[in-house]
Amino acid sequence: MTKIDFSLLKSKVNDSASLMPSIANKKILMGFWHNWPAGHGDGYQGGQFANLNLVDIPQDYNVVAVAFMKGQGIPTFKPYNLSDDEFRRQVGVLNSQGRAVLISLGGADAHIELHKGDEQPLANEIIRLVEVYGFDGLDIDLEQSAIDFADNKTVLPAALKLVKDHYKAEGKHFIISMAPEFPYLGVDGKYVGYIQALEGYYDFIAPQYYNQGGDGVWVPEYNGGTWIRQNDDELKEEFLFYLTDSLVTGTRGYIAIPADKFVIGLPANVDAANNGYVINPAAVVNAFKRLEAAGHSIKGLMTWSINWDDGLSRDNVPYNWEFYNRYAPLIHGEPGIGERPTAPANLSASDVTETGMTLSWGASAGPRPIETYTLYRNGSPINHTAALRLEDSGLTPNTQYSYFVTATDSSGKESLPSQSLSVRTAGDITDPEYPEWQLNHRYYKEDGVTYEGNRYLCLQEHVSNSGWTPPVAFTLWSKVAIKRRA
Repeated sequence: MTKIDFSLLKSKVNDSASLMPSIANKKILMGFWHNWPAGHGDGYQGGQFANLNLVDIPQDYNVVAVAFMKGQGIPTFKPYNLSDDEFRRQVGVLNSQGRAVLISLGGADAHIELHKGDEQPLANEIIRLVEVYGFDGLDIDLEQSAIDFADNKTVLPAALKLVKDHYKAEGKHFIISMAPEFPYLGVDGKYVGYIQALEGYYDFIAPQYYNQGGDGVWVPEYNGGTWIRQNDDELKEEFLFYLTDSLVTGTRGYIAIPADKFVIGLPANVDAANNGYVINPAAVVNAFKRLEAAGHSIKGLMTWSINWDDGLSRDNVPYNWEFYNRYAPLIHGEPGIGERPTAPANLSASDVTETGMTLSWGASAGPRPIETYTLYRNGSPINHTAALRLEDSGLTPNTQYSYFVTATDSSGKESLPSQSLSVRTAGDITDPEYPEWQLNHRYYKEDGVTYEGNRYLCLQEHVSNSGWTPPVAFTLWSKVAIKRRA
């Protein structure tokens, strides 16, 4: 294909989000992140997923796929509740920790329609998104009719090759992955064309082992021949082992995907998928052991989704990072979650000035004494203490900072991070009639706020949430150009 000049799309910003962390020779724990706000009863069992910032995601999720890039014509992406600069900053925090952030194209409800001639416009848009937001790659998550609609099967791989070659010339590695539903990976499956077209370009495939019910794999050598279904809980270990074995060896009617490029996709809990949830985590652990013994050292696990992992059941019982707690030690070889201290709670800031503030939090507990707490600013550790508070100084006025804290016990085991806290330092441009917009705050008609440097007036009483920011919730807020009093 003719070389195309993408130089006009190049960002002039050189920051942490400019990095493209390598996942080569690394095991990965991948999760999808929702680019839309939670609603009541969103789950398959009536639960609700959590609204999370990227910087709130536990660090062992070392590949994060942002869902979704989609839309009519050339698909695109826009953060639902953050400015472009803030979204890029959060991507940069993850990149500085060696974590990759991908943009996922498609989704279950997406109508993606590409036609011959769209190769360069699509490549342009992917590169633009990378340069604006700091994405490190793209995950193909086309489902149902979108897989082979129009010219999607030829245009998308061609565009991705242009993008990958472009960043290769810059000395960077643009990641290409796919998350197909596993029945489409049969020898005549609808996803085969993508995998063949991107041979030598894709980094890993993460088949979805969920939402396929009675689909499965015929195993002649098991009990004299058995059809093992995806939704057979009693044979879950056998399903995980034999389907994966089939896919990495190209047997039992499936195509072959190299083990070092293979990731199993599972739902985070019963609310995240219609079926496919693994009741007993031993089934996953044992399947991995059997795959290793068979010479199939696969690359890791994927889940739909990170937000569901931190969600609530319909009875308001927290899922409490069940997927992460069960399987991060399996993927990364870390101690079991029960051996770690609990995450510090109730992180808060006080005495906020132009150049400093005091951070405080609740005590952690664990099987061994807690020795130190580590405070992180914008993803990097800045200080340690045995106390439950720390002062942070030397900051820039009127600047937003993100914090979380961890606990480390006497054997050196570190807890999961606390919930992150975003705090803006004081500055001389604060207008008392237009204070900074806050989450979970009750606003009344004609209240004034400042958001991302702009002023707004409240149109109707409400309690704020992450999906109702002033630029997005135009029925709740009206932008004003001059200072006004209610």
